[in-house]
Amino acid sequence: MSFLKKLFKKEPVNHKVKKGLETPVEEIKKEREGYVSIGRSIFPVIKSVDDERIKMSQNKNPIIMEPIAEGIVKCYVLDMGDKFEMISQSHLDQFNFDREIVDNTAMRNLTDRFNERNSVSVQDFSQQNTESKPFYKLEMDANYPPSMMLVDEFWDNTVQQIVKSDTIAVSIPAKNLLFFSDMKLMESFRTMKPVAKHMYDASVQDNIQLTENTYIRKNGKWILFLDTPEQMEELW
Repeated sequence: MSFLKKLFKKEPVNHKVKKGLETPVEEIKKEREGYVSIGRSIFPVIKSVDDERIKMSQNKNPIIMEPIAEGIVKCYVLDMGDKFEMISQSHLDQFNFDREIVDNTAMRNLTDRFNERNSVSVQDFSQQNTESKPFYKLEMDANYPPSMMLVDEFWDNTVQQIVKSDTIAVSIPAKNLLFFSDMKLMESFRTMKPVAKHMYDASVQDNIQLTENTYIRKNGKWILFLDTPEQMEELW
């Protein structure tokens, strides 16, 4: 059994207290025949704080979000298969959602999706630049690689075993991409950053860009990489 399957237990539904997650979403997805289970369709996503949908929602119907690190927040989506709808306050009200249950359910669904298909591929550019060192790319369902930043167990165990380091650098240039490297292996880190920048620029025309930022995982927290001597000394 994958370690991620051990992380989240499916709690029995107390129908006397909450029925929101069992409610069909026919009202939301009228064009689809049959029903969609809300409880299986909620996923966590990472968004830039500059995301236009987040900004536009704040006055009338705020999107539910939580800060992750400087510049990025955790939100939730209803995955309808052919489109996504970000969960807002109106969803909590309409379907009697409890925010904690939404979070637990979303994380359960993410880990289930991860367990269905995942791998880590090596990104090796040494033929183009002999001084470069490989970095890594997380391969899973195309919609959710950045969301795995939210799963502590993945970073504090699996990834540390891969990179042999507890100071991990992550780039999430697009909604379907997550790269990581050992920050202290500077040849690897310095190879990853321009590749991530190129992928961010390439994703803009498809409107799937996420952020040009790089984040460092240190002591179980995500920190925005500032590229200053003071921060480098602190991280080292």
